[in-house]
Amino acid sequence: MTGEGLSPVLLFPGQGAQYPGMGTGLYRAEPQFAAAVDEVFAAMGPNGAELRTDWLSEAPVLPLVHVTRSQPLLFTLGHALGRVLLDRGLRPAALLGHSIGEVVAASLAGVFGLESAVRLVIDRVTRLASVPAGGMVAVSATVEETTARLRPEVEVGAVNAPRQTVISGPAEPLAATVEALRTDGFVCAPVASLTPFHSSALREVVSTGLESLAGRELCPPSIPIVSGYTAAPLKDEEATDPRYWARHPVAPVLFWPALESLLSRGPHLLAECGPGQGLVTLARRHPDVRAGRSTGLALLGPSGDPGEEVRHFRTACARLSLAGP
Repeated sequence: MTGEGLSPVLLFPGQGAQYPGMGTGLYRAEPQFAAAVDEVFAAMGPNGAELRTDWLSEAPVLPLVHVTRSQPLLFTLGHALGRVLLDRGLRPAALLGHSIGEVVAASLAGVFGLESAVRLVIDRVTRLASVPAGGMVAVSATVEETTARLRPEVEVGAVNAPRQTVISGPAEPLAATVEALRTDGFVCAPVASLTPFHSSALREVVSTGLESLAGRELCPPSIPIVSGYTAAPLKDEEATDPRYWARHPVAPVLFWPALESLLSRGPHLLAECGPGQGLVTLARRHPDVRAGRSTGLALLGPSGDPGEEVRHFRTACARLSLAGP
C-alpha cells in the first residue's frame, strides 16, 4: 500500500508518448535511474550505444518519431523507471502497459529476461522500419461512430477511452478516413508515429516475429499483469505463449477496457512510468478516478522541461512512500 492507503499500479505508455529530451533530466540527476537506463542500453549492444548518443544529442541523426528511436527508448525509460521503483521496495498490485508498454511490464514481471526483451524490441523495430508509410490518429468518438466511417485498410488500433478511439492504417486511406471524420464534425489528432501500429498492414511482422520468439524462454509473471489486449489479467498460459506476444503489432490495444477491469478490483494509485502523463490523463476520465476512489500520478510529469523531471519524480516517489537509495 502507498502512503495514501491505495494499492499501487504501474502504467507503461506506448507510441505517441515520446517527446524530445524525455528522461534526460532525470538521467543526469538520479544515478540509480541512470544505471538502470545504461543497463538496458548495454543489453542492446552497439544499437544501445548509438541510441544513447542520439537520445542525449541536441541534433539527433533520426527524429524521435522514427520507430527505431521511439520504441526502444519507450522501452528503456519505462523499464528503468519501473526498475528503480521495484528496487526501492515498491510492491505493485498490478502492471498495465499500452502497446510496447506491455513488453516493459513483462520484462519487469520476469516473463522475459532483460536481454530477451531487448532482443524482441530490436528485432521488432528492425522489421517495422521497412513497413510502408502510415500512421495513427486519435479520434474524439466512440468505437461505433469511428468504425462506421473507416475506409478500406484503416482499422481501430486502440480503445483509449469511451470517446477516444485510435485509428491506424496506410497513409492515403488513413488521410481519407480522417477527412470523412472531420467532415462529420469529429475532432482528430495525429499520434506521433510514422508506422500504422495495430493494423493489418503489419501482419507480416507478426509471422516473422513469431519465428524470432520460437525457443525463447518465457515464464509466468511474478507480478500480476492486466493485458492491454484481452482486458483481463494475463494468464500464465498466455504469458508463456509466443503467439500472444507476436500478435501485438497487429492486435488492437484495449486500454480503457483493461483499466475498467483493473479498477473493478478496488481503489488504486496509478503511477505512469514513462514520458508524459497520457495514460494518467485518460484514467482521470474514469468514474472511480473522478470520484476520488482511485488517483493517478506521473513519474516524469508533463512533457517539455527536462529540469522539471527530477521534481516530479521525487514527488511521485514520496506519494508512493518510497525513499531514495
